[in-house]
Amino acid sequence: MNINISSDIKSAQKKLSRVQNKQIPFAASLAINETAENANNAVKAQARKKLDNPRPQTVNAFRVGKRAIKSRLRCDVFILDWADEFLRYQIEGGVRRSGGAGTGVPVNQRLNKYGNIPGRRKGLVKKANQFIATIKGITGVWERGHYTKSGKFSGGKKSAGTAVKLVVAFETSVKYKARLPYYKIVNSVVASKFNRNFSFALRRALATAR
Repeated sequence: MNINISSDIKSAQKKLSRVQNKQIPFAASLAINETAENANNAVKAQARKKLDNPRPQTVNAFRVGKRAIKSRLRCDVFILDWADEFLRYQIEGGVRRSGGAGTGVPVNQRLNKYGNIPGRRKGLVKKANQFIATIKGITGVWERGHYTKSGKFSGGKKSAGTAVKLVVAFETSVKYKARLPYYKIVNSVVASKFNRNFSFALRRALATAR
């Protein structure tokens, strides 16, 4: 999910001398990069406010791409691929349908302060006695084990037991409402910041021109 920030500097060129015009590409590159940073910082700030207690890694997934230079007056703001897979639903809304294993929804699980299952960043099946199956009409991650005399489930050394416990259930689809107006934020920052950034960069470029 990328947004391109570029500029049309023809109007500025008409008002400057030939010597001054030589500094425009450099000033434009500085302004584009500064505006991209402004936009990305604004997105991060709004993500902290509008998303439900997002992890720091999620907020930091908003990035600024390759910087503009005089010969390439373009800079992108984007989202890292791993976060784009789920953030697009927070940005655009829509229905996220399960594929194969489905969309994991925690069941009777201790969650961390970000609403996620602790230690499950690299997949839902974490132990040798856990498996994905449909049991009694419920598809999800199940764990083999046994129940102790006190009625507590244990999946420890005696994991060959015939008892099973549901760890994570899979929903066939989850409907999301758009919560983070990513494109609106970026476009608004570009509209409000670029001209000011360009004017400042051009004054600095002209002051240091040789």
